[in-house]
Parts: sequence; C-alpha cells; structure tokens
Amino acid sequence: MARPLIVMPTVESPIRQVDVDGAAAFAERVFDPARLQPLVLVSTSRPHGDGPLISPDALYARLDGAAEVAVTTGNAASRALSGYLAQFNTWGGAVRLYLPDASPRDPWQRHPLFQVDPRHPDQDFQYIVARVRTAAGLHPATSAASSTLTAVRTAPETVCDTHEHAGADDERGAAELTRLAGQVADKERRLREQTETIADLRQQLQKLGKKLRAADRDSYLPPVPQVYDDPERQFRYEIEQHWLWTVPETDRDEHPLTDYRLGRDWLAALEAIELVDRNKILDVVVEVLTGRAVGSAARRPRRMRIAGSAPRTRADGAIAWRCDIKQGTAAAPRLMYWRLPDNTVELGRVAAHDDMQLR
Repeated sequence: MARPLIVMPTVESPIRQVDVDGAAAFAERVFDPARLQPLVLVSTSRPHGDGPLISPDALYARLDGAAEVAVTTGNAASRALSGYLAQFNTWGGAVRLYLPDASPRDPWQRHPLFQVDPRHPDQDFQYIVARVRTAAGLHPATSAASSTLTAVRTAPETVCDTHEHAGADDERGAAELTRLAGQVADKERRLREQTETIADLRQQLQKLGKKLRAADRDSYLPPVPQVYDDPERQFRYEIEQHWLWTVPETDRDEHPLTDYRLGRDWLAALEAIELVDRNKILDVVVEVLTGRAVGSAARRPRRMRIAGSAPRTRADGAIAWRCDIKQGTAAAPRLMYWRLPDNTVELGRVAAHDDMQLR
C-alpha cells in the first residue's frame, strides 16, 4: 500500500505544534496533574523531509476528541525536548503516548513509544489509533490491516519489544495487552505513592520520637516551688533540689555540687530566655557543676575561643566554656560559663548558639 501524503497541521488545526521555544511548555503539559486525557506526540523524521511518518490530523480525527495530539516541528524540537522529557522523549518519526497523571518518576514503560515503519506507516497508524483509543477508554477502532510495531525505549538504537499484528484477532489481543499494561502501570503508581507515604511517615515518626524523648527528659521533674523572693537564693535552692532529684543518694559523694557563683548577667539571661524550659536549664547546670557533663555527647562542653584559635580567658585567669542545652533545633540554646583557677564555676548566660556574648 502506498504511503499517504503527510501534511503538517495548519494554524487552525487542533494539533499542537511543538517547536524549540515551546519545548518547556509542552513538557509542563505532559506532567500537568490537571491533564485528564491521554496526550500523543508525533515526532518528525529527518530522512523523510523532516516531517511526520503518520498524519497528526488523521490521528486526531480517529480519536473522537478523547486525546490531545501534538507534533514536533523538526529534529531541533526533538533535541530541545530531550532536556525536559529525558527518557520520555520522542524522536525520528516515532510516536509517544503519555497517559494522564504522568510523573517524571514514572517507569518509562508506562508511556509507550512506538516506532513507525516508513514502509508501512498506514498499518502502524491503525495500531496506534487502537492503542490510544483504548487508553482513552474508547472502543478500539476496527481494522483488518496488519501492523508491525516496535515499542522502543528513549535511545533510538535500543529496541525493547516487537509485536507482530495481523488481522482483527491480533488487534483485539493488543487491546487486551494495553488494558493489562494499564492496570500494571496503575498498580506501580499506587505502590510508588504508598512507598513514598511510608517513607514520609517514618521520617515523621523519627521526629516525633525525638520530640517525645526530649519532652520526657524535660518534664519528668516537677517545677521547683517558689520559696524565696530573692532571685539568687531561689535559684540556688532550685539547683540544690534538682541535684537531689537527679543524682541518686549513692552517687552524691562521687558527684557533689562544686562551688559556683552567678555572673552579673546570669539571672537576667535566665529570665529572658524563651528557647528552653527552666527545668532543662537547671538539669544542664547540675550536670556541669557535678562534672557529669564531661564526656556527654548531649552536652559537648568545650572551651570558647577567640576567632576559632586561642581559648578565651579573663584577667583573673578564668577560662570561658560553653555546652549544649539542646541540639538539632533552630537557634539551639547554649550554656556559657567561666571556670576559675580554683575550679569554681561562674555561670554566665544562656543564649542561642550564635550569641557569644559573655562578660
């Protein structure tokens, strides 16, 4: 049978023409979640006058408006599409069927690519019509013509599957295969969505677990009651109570409270801080004063340094230190303090991690 004359769509045609400048917009249409119809892209063949091997207008007419049809304007357009569609591109006269709900993460098999035999384009045309009509939920168009189609992957040199179609029986078999392939693709999509959902839930569970552990750590002690009007006496009372609550009696001789004093900014900083609960601050101060913070991965006590080199010191020989109160949170708070030559601790400030002010 003679090859029909292929005419490119006119301006008034419903066929979308994809040129180099329109490649990005077409790719957006392919992956548009609002697209409900199948989308067919007919590519052009350079050896055949840089035109399509099947008629886009004839294809559109056979689809009863149930699918969108587009055609590339030449080889340059196909090259431009490669940058946006990757393994879903179409080239060299082949025809690609993009199913609705397309995603860049889809397996390439979900959106079949058909290579048209230039010796028998009319036969391949009939098969493509049947495949697209089935994908669109229409009854396959009947045809007695035989067709030899090659479903191929993006790389032109790689042939992935070859089906011999002869007569109406083979066409009905192809339609059944398409239906089953659609079911498989749908199950693959649902499995992928469920896998992504499971991964998201695992991340949420991990974050929630961290929050619950932190909340449990912060809330297992009741607030120390207010028994003094003087802020310093009240704070020292709270430290003593916290030490009694958190250090077992059998360990208190080994972890006594070292001598400490309050820096001139301590009480004001303690009242002003909003990043952490007061109980948590008391907990960390007790760890520092008893020496239990040393070697703790949660506290990481370290010397404060000037410009990242020399340790920060004071005229009286005191060395500046800081340790973590919380980790892994925005503006994670730090405890800053001075350790004097006689090992007395002078509590300096509680502040966000990037606040290095200490007097």
